[in-house]
Amino acid sequence: MALPNDYLAALGAVGEAFAAYEVATGRVAILVGGSAAAIHTQGEFMTGDFDVIAGDDIALDDAMRAVGFEHDKGPHGSGGWFHPAHPRYGVEQVSGRYFDGRADRGRCMKFNVRDGSQVVLPPIEDMIADRLGQYEVSGYDTAMLEQAKALFTIAQGLDTKYLIRRIVEESGNPAHLGLSKG
Repeated sequence: MALPNDYLAALGAVGEAFAAYEVATGRVAILVGGSAAAIHTQGEFMTGDFDVIAGDDIALDDAMRAVGFEHDKGPHGSGGWFHPAHPRYGVEQVSGRYFDGRADRGRCMKFNVRDGSQVVLPPIEDMIADRLGQYEVSGYDTAMLEQAKALFTIAQGLDTKYLIRRIVEESGNPAHLGLSKG
């Protein structure tokens, strides 16, 4: 499967905002949630929004607006942004620290979407743990479990010890992947 062209175009605009945010703050913004799962799985699981963790709300808002994003008061919800050239996709800032401060930010991956556009993603271990945790806290939303299993299947070179620790920290169950806690 592949990411749709309009999604890639919207991702490019998000990456421009991320690059502007990093220049302004010296820190990176990170894509998490369904958008990160969509990218990791090359579009097997698509989402209509980009969830972002960034520590400086004002700098993120400035960066988003500097590359053409507008405050979203419409179909994507309130408090986020959308880009008029990519109206199908919204951007939402997730509150709190990166995985509540439990994940290792040093494992994140930065990649260029296009010139001047960079996106940072969590490592696949954190994405698997997040999806399993979301499965548990959502009342067993099977889509979250399917995403975790798909990510686990495509993962190469997993740090299993880190993965199990992160699954437990996210209130997930490693047994869903055939792993044990011990």
